[in-house]
Amino acid sequence: MSQPATAVVTGSEAAPAVPATVVPPAAPVAASGPGQRLLIAGDDVAIRLHLADLLSPHWAGVTFNTASLRGVIDLDSKLKEYAGVILILDLAGVPGAPSPLTLVGELRAISRTLPVTVLGRGGHERSAIDALRAGAIDYWPLHTVDFPELVRALKAHAPLPKVSVATPVPPAESELPTIVGYKPIKELCRSNRALLFLATSEEVSESVVLKIHRHRAVDGFSDVERERFLRECRLLSQMNHRSIAYVYDFGITDECHWLALEYFPCGSLKARLAHPLAEAETLGYVRQVAEALGAIHEAGFVHRDLKPSNVMLRADDSLALIDFGLARPALRDSAVTARNVRVGSPSYMAPEQIEGLPPDHRCDLYALGVLFYELLTGSLPFNAETVPEILALHLRARPPRLPKPYARYQPLLDSLLAKRPPDRPASAAAFLEALAAAGAAPPERSKS
Repeated sequence: MSQPATAVVTGSEAAPAVPATVVPPAAPVAASGPGQRLLIAGDDVAIRLHLADLLSPHWAGVTFNTASLRGVIDLDSKLKEYAGVILILDLAGVPGAPSPLTLVGELRAISRTLPVTVLGRGGHERSAIDALRAGAIDYWPLHTVDFPELVRALKAHAPLPKVSVATPVPPAESELPTIVGYKPIKELCRSNRALLFLATSEEVSESVVLKIHRHRAVDGFSDVERERFLRECRLLSQMNHRSIAYVYDFGITDECHWLALEYFPCGSLKARLAHPLAEAETLGYVRQVAEALGAIHEAGFVHRDLKPSNVMLRADDSLALIDFGLARPALRDSAVTARNVRVGSPSYMAPEQIEGLPPDHRCDLYALGVLFYELLTGSLPFNAETVPEILALHLRARPPRLPKPYARYQPLLDSLLAKRPPDRPASAAAFLEALAAAGAAPPERSKS
């Protein structure tokens, strides 16, 4: 009987401006007793892990496990060990095929008291009614989930530990430090490393985002934290590029170090991926990301954590790259990240990052290749049930084939996803030239 893959939450895609450190689990987390675990099931491992990351701050002491849709049925009687199940279902379906919502009934047949919540992709106006009739306790379109409301609904049906949604960390840790000149409006997200608040500024007439890192040690924060923080602030401040987030101010107080940057009310490219993209949109987005990478690389830095949640959307549909907490000088030793330590997000990591080798700009181009494939197809090129399996695919698997309408981009994608850095484009500018040439080529015609 298969076991669900454990979601190891270390600050990955829950907080767009907070980097992730990969810590592959050696084995599934042991059960912490009835009512102490929630199961997230879906066939897209990246979405499952992202959802676990978003929900985990609301329930201290609750373990989040994830599984494929097939794997959740294989759990059989072990489902009773969970306080609830969240199903991520593609409701667009295939004509003539059984409805994905039949899975809700199968789970309820295994455990009549099991609360099942459905998050739907490709649904319609009747999807909520259909989900509730199938036996679900709640339904949300995946791209419009209100997480506080989802938390409240789950707590009403599942015997979870009583932890207030408004105070996911102890009161002493949750008090917001005073940042002179800024007035917080609402919390946007949090992780173990940082808080993000929407705020107003006394100096500018628009909303800003405050990224706040509290000092953990009594005597302030470590030299490593200081170097990482100041490097991010200086790098962002010196970048005068449309495709890189604008920084208004930054500083260090006795309580925290903070950064005030541009606010993106339209959210991230990750959220935009909930809806299919036209080819022209994909090419426009990829060009903008490549231009941002080119500016960073020309400044002598490598981003090292390019992914959709670190690419933000403006109202005019332009993009801006954020989160330079993992950025470091290319091919230079640094005390911030030791050699042989993997950093980044597993679905977007280049082979040399996985092996802990010193990075250069070509690891960002590899991540761009992953992003390019994801924007074209709506799925990741390398996907598996567990983080170690995903990393193994990056190291050894060939790039997947693109659908026929996009076949002319296959050589370019293959070069971006090459296992050896020398086999990738020499620069972001070289990639943009190749992309322009591929985009100018006529689409491959069907032989039928």
